[in-house]
Amino acid sequence: MSGMIDYGRFAERLKSVMPRWGERDRMSPDEFAAHLADTAPRWELLRRFQEEWGYEVPEDAVPWQRWSESEHRQYLRRLKGEAAGEEGDDPFESVDLSLPVPAALDEWWELPFNSFTHSPRLYWTNPEYPPTLRPDPGGYGIAGGLPDDTPLVPAGADRRVCVFKAEYEYCNEWGYPAAEAGLPDPRVLVTVFEEGWVLQAGSLSEFFLQLAVQRLPAHYGWTVYGDDDTERIVAWVKEELPTLGFQPWRELGQHITVYGAPDALVFHDTGDGDFELVVHGRTPEALKTLGARMGLDWSERIRTPLSVQEAPKPIALRAGDTDQSGRWTVLSTSPDPRESVGVKSADKSADKSADESGDQSSASDDDSWAVSGTLAVTSEEDGTLRVRRLDSDADPVLANPQAGPATALACIQLPDDGPLIASGHRDGTLYLWTPESDEGPLEVARQSPKLTGLALSDTATGTVLAACWRDDVVALWDIASGERADIDLGPGITGVQLDEELRLTVDGPSGHAVVQLDADALWPARELMLRVVSFEKAECVTDSDPEVVPRRLAKLLSWDTDDARRAMAELDLLLAPGNGLCSAAVLAFLYLTQIGAAVGVGAPHCHVRRRVLGLALRIIKAMEVGEGHWHTVAREMLADLSRVLPDMMEEEDPATRTAGALLAAALPERDERTDVLLRALAGDPHPEAAAAAALALGDASAADTLVSAGWERTDLDALPRGR
Repeated sequence: MSGMIDYGRFAERLKSVMPRWGERDRMSPDEFAAHLADTAPRWELLRRFQEEWGYEVPEDAVPWQRWSESEHRQYLRRLKGEAAGEEGDDPFESVDLSLPVPAALDEWWELPFNSFTHSPRLYWTNPEYPPTLRPDPGGYGIAGGLPDDTPLVPAGADRRVCVFKAEYEYCNEWGYPAAEAGLPDPRVLVTVFEEGWVLQAGSLSEFFLQLAVQRLPAHYGWTVYGDDDTERIVAWVKEELPTLGFQPWRELGQHITVYGAPDALVFHDTGDGDFELVVHGRTPEALKTLGARMGLDWSERIRTPLSVQEAPKPIALRAGDTDQSGRWTVLSTSPDPRESVGVKSADKSADKSADESGDQSSASDDDSWAVSGTLAVTSEEDGTLRVRRLDSDADPVLANPQAGPATALACIQLPDDGPLIASGHRDGTLYLWTPESDEGPLEVARQSPKLTGLALSDTATGTVLAACWRDDVVALWDIASGERADIDLGPGITGVQLDEELRLTVDGPSGHAVVQLDADALWPARELMLRVVSFEKAECVTDSDPEVVPRRLAKLLSWDTDDARRAMAELDLLLAPGNGLCSAAVLAFLYLTQIGAAVGVGAPHCHVRRRVLGLALRIIKAMEVGEGHWHTVAREMLADLSRVLPDMMEEEDPATRTAGALLAAALPERDERTDVLLRALAGDPHPEAAAAAALALGDASAADTLVSAGWERTDLDALPRGR
């Protein structure tokens, strides 16, 4: 960190570089435009301020692309069930393409030290590029234009506002007057509740500096919040400390004036913010000194910077470490970092190998790429995925998941299914894509922070995908069954590699560790889910439309209670085992058990869970007798199910424990471990789980407890099977 900075003199620094709007009338239009265009000193002040508070562009940062869809728009589109780029969508519906984009806005996007584009989570704002109009022709923005009597633009001038940034949930917006769009560095306005548009900054470049002042000290600085003696302190601050020279900051009802002191900034809010007074210091000593000047001892109240709290930690694994379930065991560790395979920056050697293969569309310096054998995939600046074979002159196959450039990539050539591509992105999305199919990339997961590591491997148990989001958890998918397992391997992990022996290498700045995975422990329901997948591909034999059962199963998870009940009633008729065991009942059984046991996406929202599991229990009874193909398949399913019942009875969700006990009661055979768990579960504090276990152990009276809790008596008739 540089030497002491006296922010009491910051206003002088600001005034020396920012536009002099007061002199506009004394300049010709060309002279004033040239004055506004002299932005280099302003960007230098932004760079120096960021550096003073400790910001450095992360080594693995992928800059936010100015043409990217904002996360808020993505959220609303997904909420409405709309796909990106649907036919009829007009991406420029809210834009006036005849208006120029101010040079300062484009310059800001391209700054190599831009802390927003490289670290957007520091800012919690959404950019709009190209800037969108208010009032918004597309109906998206919250604000209108400027009123006729506004003093912000001359009489008769364009009253529209071009919005380039908004608060994270679009509660307020920042824009420049459309009348000033032709200027290199126009003024910035902000929407304020009950006030409309007010002046926020004297220029775009000043606004971006002001935004950094509002965000970076809160993340990188040492902090003191308020005080019982706030009124006296505020009076002292106003008397003793100069402001930084900005307009008051307006956001979410806040009205913040910032005052400068040696190595410290004082934020005073006269609006509706969380704290009237917040002080940030570059060092704890700066806060102690400032507090002493106020007659206060802050030594016990100084909070550690978020940047220190969130700093990457070393990998915590040690050889021999394992988890209680035996899902993984650490084979070895090393202090030497290893380069992750999932994403690389293209270099001359990569270009050369691509050129030698006959593919002239080699990666640019900004691209990311991954190679597996003769298969190569790149992510371009706009997020387009380009897949090509290095041993072929064929044109590359293209796809764009509309998530911006990739932060991690992986690819594999599957013997029977062709190429499989995985891409992870800054917004935390993970996509899978098979280029030889007609379908585009499929979103597999979305979580924060950005995805940093990916690996694909063809193992003895099938194709496995590994991903990490730098949140201490590595996610692992068995591709064939769709089963996911999350393993907590501790901090410091930024990349993953995976080999055919299910050895997972996790990488980080502090070194790497090799972890042996156990497929059976990771995905205990894998065989069950493989049969679920087969259900999706098989023809369901019923007396009606073969698709009727899958459609009704899907409606069991409807948020509409009546829809779910109607679907349940129809399935009762379609799959009732009273007239024998049909193939549809066998194949639907797996869905019914998962939904009824509160397992799987959407299961917690099932309004008819008890009836769903009750139907599964009746189907089990029919599975035990009879001959033929479907009865053989059914008995194989029951054998697979019996292996996961112990895990179900140890789950945190009491609905899952209850289901595990009832299924154990229904099965014709069970092992000693299951009986031990049933006896333990009979003392469960949750009454349904305890009654289900007691019923399985032979206590017929326990059925009354279940009936009083909402279970159907007819569904329990086949129980108990106490042994």
